[in-house]
Amino acid sequence: MKLFSMSWFKTEKQLELEALKVEQQKLKNKLLEEQIKDFQEDDEREEKELNWLEEEMRKVPIQIVNEKPYKSIKLTNDVLTIILQDGSILSKPNSNQQDFQDARNAETEEELLKIGSSVEGIEEKKAREKEFQKNLALSKGISVLEDSGDFIVKDGSVYMKEVESRSLPTLLVNQFILLFDKYEGLDVQETDEYQSLKKFWLKCCLNPNAQSAEDLYTFLSNHHFKIDKHGNFYAYRRVVSKGAENQKLVEFVSNAYTKVKAVWKKSPKNYNIYQKVDGDFFFMPLPNGGYDFTKDIGWKGNLEALYLDLPNMQEKAYTSAHTGREDYRVGEIVSMPRQYGDDNNTISCSKGFHAASKEYDYSGFGDTPILVIINPMDVLAVPLNEVGKLRTSRWFFAATLDNEEQYILDDDEFDVTDLGDVFEEKCLSDIETYVKNSFAEEVQRHTFSIPQISASELTSAIHTLEKMKAAISNRIEVVWD
Repeated sequence: MKLFSMSWFKTEKQLELEALKVEQQKLKNKLLEEQIKDFQEDDEREEKELNWLEEEMRKVPIQIVNEKPYKSIKLTNDVLTIILQDGSILSKPNSNQQDFQDARNAETEEELLKIGSSVEGIEEKKAREKEFQKNLALSKGISVLEDSGDFIVKDGSVYMKEVESRSLPTLLVNQFILLFDKYEGLDVQETDEYQSLKKFWLKCCLNPNAQSAEDLYTFLSNHHFKIDKHGNFYAYRRVVSKGAENQKLVEFVSNAYTKVKAVWKKSPKNYNIYQKVDGDFFFMPLPNGGYDFTKDIGWKGNLEALYLDLPNMQEKAYTSAHTGREDYRVGEIVSMPRQYGDDNNTISCSKGFHAASKEYDYSGFGDTPILVIINPMDVLAVPLNEVGKLRTSRWFFAATLDNEEQYILDDDEFDVTDLGDVFEEKCLSDIETYVKNSFAEEVQRHTFSIPQISASELTSAIHTLEKMKAAISNRIEVVWD
């Protein structure tokens, strides 16, 4: 098993949970015994109630009510017309008296459908019923959203309270409805899933290109991208490695940091990095107390501190396959002025930084696969004629990946919820100025779609993001135990 691979992290995690599972099983056994006892008591009580009910039913005369499954049936010439109880009309040409009599004797709607409809007619009715149920569920769900206080419904469209000039795409509305259904009876608005979706859409509203924002969530859903609690999403790129002096340490730190946060769900502050005599690196949790004697044997630093310092530890370590002149560094934001990119979604390949899902073949764009984080407000375009690729004006170099783990986002145990804290801190730094500059830059473009979004709405969305970030930051952090 490769050291510090996903498998290694999973194995360590499993060992850690083994003792807890034993205790959990004991509790389950105890609960099961109590449930069996309760079931036995319930069965005895139900048997008594049934006996009493049967005795009472014998005293009541039985009346059979046979409601017809139709309102009316007519045979005019050779056309049989059936009007069902819900008002639906079935019409069958080339009918005879036997068809008419069979219809009158039918006891269920299904029998009438077989008599009075073709196969296509039956399927059409089922489709109408399915659509009706779907619309009914959507209507009820939208009412729940409106009652939550975070949404406004106008003319059949749903809006976030902070930005009433941009309606949410249907796919995102459905996702919010599913969350309210999933957490029924609980405070769904305090969950990370809800916070991530809300922040994602607010950031979409801060994207000056309305079409890009509209396309983005459908694109992410179709390609199974992951969104973290800050509303940012994760994607893949490839870069060219230039063999920098500290490259081995840089890649070790980024790998360990990423998996400690995303697989173990631990704080990198609680780990130190060390180097063996043979040059290999390893990490260990901090001691519970007292002097850290391990600092005397090749101590390189604290895992979180090293990750934050990665941009300073590299110089021209990675670049692009396109020009070879870019200086990409792990732990750093890569950006360009927005107006230098191309936001035309009818053009597949153009100016801007590209990022992709696993469906896009990026193998020819560098020797090193990497994990990147993107803020929705920075997306330039989702090309219509591409599969799994988009353009952006800004991205964060989160970690390098080896070829065995180049599609690490597919792993269910790789949870990005808390992974993007560093990037979010950088994004929220002077965000109001950044957003206003982005909208100003958009005006200078040859192709743009400025939305009808007011300055007050921009300010409202920005302040909401800052408040949500503060609320998350104030949560108690789970540390090593």
